[in-house]
Amino acid sequence: MEGLKDVPIHQYIGIPNLRRCVRAQSAELQAGRSNQQYLVFEGVTKDHLGKIDHERASIGKHTRMSHDTDADLLVIKLMPAAKHESAHLLLARRLEFALVRMGLPEDCLYPLGGTRFHGPSSSKEADSAFKPLSRTQETDWPTIVFESGLSESLARLRRDAKWWLVNSGGDVKIVVVISITPAVKRLRIEKWCLLPAPAQRPVTRAHPNPNPLVPTRVQEITITQNPAAQPGGTIQPGPAPSYTATGALTLEFWGVFLRAPVPPEGDVVFTAAELERWAGIFWGYVK
Repeated sequence: MEGLKDVPIHQYIGIPNLRRCVRAQSAELQAGRSNQQYLVFEGVTKDHLGKIDHERASIGKHTRMSHDTDADLLVIKLMPAAKHESAHLLLARRLEFALVRMGLPEDCLYPLGGTRFHGPSSSKEADSAFKPLSRTQETDWPTIVFESGLSESLARLRRDAKWWLVNSGGDVKIVVVISITPAVKRLRIEKWCLLPAPAQRPVTRAHPNPNPLVPTRVQEITITQNPAAQPGGTIQPGPAPSYTATGALTLEFWGVFLRAPVPPEGDVVFTAAELERWAGIFWGYVK
C-alpha cells in the first residue's frame, strides 16, 4: 500500500462490480472531478486474477495492474484519458529515433508494452518497457521501463520504480518516472537505477557487503511552461507557449543494451531543448 494513501479500498466481489468501479473512477478522472488514479481491491487471488485478465478488454484498455500474491491485493492504475499515455509513449519513441540516428536498426529494441512481470510474491505491468534483442526468452525482464502518472501519484510511481529494480534482481537497469501536473503544465522526470548504498559499516564476516545495491534516484528534471506575462501581470492568449527544462536526461547505452557502445553508438542524451520540445508536443495535445 506504499504510496496509496487515501486510495479507495474495495472488497472484491466479482468482475461486474470491479468493472463498474473502474468505469466510475475513470469517468471522474476524465471529467476533471478527481485526480485519484488508483483503485485497490482486497481478496483477489491468483485464480481471480486469471479471470480478470480474461475480461480485461471489457474492464478498461488504459489500465495497469499490480498484484500482491501474499496479501491477495490488486492495485489498478487508471490514466485520466488515453491521451495522457502519450507522455511515456512520446519519450520512448524519441529513444528509438535517437538509436536509429546512431546507425542501429529500427527493431534494435523489443517493445514489451504492458506485459506482466512476476517477482517472488507480486506481479506488475509497466506503462512502457523495452529489452534488447539479446534477451531472447519470453520471460526475460526489460532493461528500461517507463512509468507515468499524475503528480498526486508521484509517491506510488517511485514505489513502482523500486519494484522493477528490486524484483528483477537488477535485470531492469533504468526506470524513467514521468509525473504530470496538468494545472500548471508541468512535467517532472526522475531516473532510477540500482546503486551501492552509502557506506554504513565496515566489512566483516557478518556483513561481507556493506554497500548493497539499492534503488536510487539519480536524475531529476522539471519541464515547466513559461507564463506569457503581459503588462499588468495578466496572462493573455498568444503564440504557442514555451517551456523551460532544468537539465538533460541521459539514458546509458550499456544499461539499455547490456554491452559497451561501438562508435557512433553512445549514451542517449535528451538535451534540455529536446525535453522542452517533448513537453510542447505533449501539452499541445493534452488539453
